[in-house]
Amino acid sequence: MSTIVLVGGSFLGAWAWERVTPVLTAAGHDVHPLTLTGFGERAHLASATTTLTTHATDIAAAIEVAGLRDVVLVAHSYAGAPATIAANRIADRIARIVYLAAVLPQAGKTLFDIAPPGVEEAIMQTVEDGRIPVMSDEVIDANFGEHGLTAEDREWLRARGVGQPINTYRDPAPADLGAVEGLPRTFIACLGDLGDPPHLPGHDLVTIDTGHWPMITKPVGLAQLIDKAART
Repeated sequence: MSTIVLVGGSFLGAWAWERVTPVLTAAGHDVHPLTLTGFGERAHLASATTTLTTHATDIAAAIEVAGLRDVVLVAHSYAGAPATIAANRIADRIARIVYLAAVLPQAGKTLFDIAPPGVEEAIMQTVEDGRIPVMSDEVIDANFGEHGLTAEDREWLRARGVGQPINTYRDPAPADLGAVEGLPRTFIACLGDLGDPPHLPGHDLVTIDTGHWPMITKPVGLAQLIDKAART
């Protein structure tokens, strides 16, 4: 079957995929959930030098050192940015990128550059010790639509989630991301998110009827969509 690399969004490590990985493994896939610098078991490695480039290097290095090829690279939310940059570097190893409710970087711009007006100011007001804190209930409820997280889900997320290093949002993407445009790409839009699903030429668009964290709220359905994309 396929080699699948899973990368979670802000605050998340490999642990966030614990409900998805067994389903994909049972379907015959070789599954590699990753933890980026500053999250999960690598939380102690974060510093002021932890940037978007750091996380792209984490992903590319994990794939290269493990000798993985024909990789289906699944990137959730924030991870869409470093995953795109990583795939641009090692395009010969990537079979498909699967974006899950993901941020898509723009060449030469930071994530703050492409955020809606007011987002940078609002986030900077929350920063503590160089990190964006794991989101409160108020932030989740105000910004993530019908997210579907139960009280137990939120407790599980916060028990293991770690603040996002702020310089990941301040580091510009490379000036050239052209190699990614030649790769097959799937975008999984979460119908519970605010706004309409995006129009993304060059991407296969599919939807899942849940909120922004389907690896938590609808893991089996998400695994089925990833499995289908991997078999395409």
